[in-house]
Amino acid sequence: MKIIINGRFLTQNITGVQRFAHEIVKELDKIVKKNEIVILIPKNILFKDLKYKNIEIKKVGILKGHLWEQLELPYYVWRNQGRLLNLCNTAPIINTGIVNICDISPKINPNFFSKKFSIFYKVLYWFITKTSLKILTISNFSKVEIIENYKINPNKINVIHCGWQHMNGVIEDKKILEKLQLKNKEFYLGVSSINPNKNFKYIIELAKLYPEKIFVIVGKLNQKVFGNMDLEKVNNIVWTGYVTDEELKALYKNTLGFIYPSFYEGFGIPPLEALACGCKKVYISNTSCLLEIFEDSVIYLNPYKVENILNETEIIKEENIRKILNKYSWEKSAKKIHEVFGEK
Repeated sequence: MKIIINGRFLTQNITGVQRFAHEIVKELDKIVKKNEIVILIPKNILFKDLKYKNIEIKKVGILKGHLWEQLELPYYVWRNQGRLLNLCNTAPIINTGIVNICDISPKINPNFFSKKFSIFYKVLYWFITKTSLKILTISNFSKVEIIENYKINPNKINVIHCGWQHMNGVIEDKKILEKLQLKNKEFYLGVSSINPNKNFKYIIELAKLYPEKIFVIVGKLNQKVFGNMDLEKVNNIVWTGYVTDEELKALYKNTLGFIYPSFYEGFGIPPLEALACGCKKVYISNTSCLLEIFEDSVIYLNPYKVENILNETEIIKEENIRKILNKYSWEKSAKKIHEVFGEK
């Protein structure tokens, strides 16, 4: 039976969820046979120059967005007797196949999202957890939440972790340091989409606590998903907006420390990227899945209480960081997904 990948993620800008899909597909392409997998895409694809060695990309239908995903995609799967793989939280409610649900934050934390977004995802998750053949998720924390909230048999859920190896192929662009007037300066870094869950207000308050230090925040606000956010302007914070992967790598490699005060995560790719780029001080929340994922490779903070956390003498042992980096791999995760398709 042919594996059909839901390619709607190729119409979206890359955040953590889309990163998972892109990297898994790249690794699957290395291990599958020719014509074993096809990616179906709607007409409004953003990544038009993508080419894979063994995976075919095929444009189908005239619709786009959720309508394409719920109508034209499952019809094609049914007509071609394929099995669908959905990598980015959403899936059709018929012919659902296998679906990756990174976390169920819209159900657990509806206040972090616009009302319309939260309601849609609550309904969608209820359906696809029931209609899917298998569920993938990116941490044991998320697996437990899915089981408890949707009464799912634990045997139906496979944990497939994220990775960091995509940063290996990125060549740092140090011009961003000059552009942001950071050359030869010490700074702390925060990276993520700007939404309430990521708790950037913590970094704002931390900047007030350390007025002599520079804080850089990389991220873009999606008002459709998260609504408006009123973030206070502080003199020692540099807001970059969107940066390229090359610019981001330069910031990771030159920061004094990376700060990730998120309230809730399914995995948390940015801290892993920071560690992979050589950052020796990664400060992250002691909440949700983060202790499970990062163990003793980071410095933990309380996201609900801003304190003097920036201890200049505290260093994480190199072997602790290396152990975590060795634990996670896009290649390992792609192989696990391929194995899931071989299960009855």
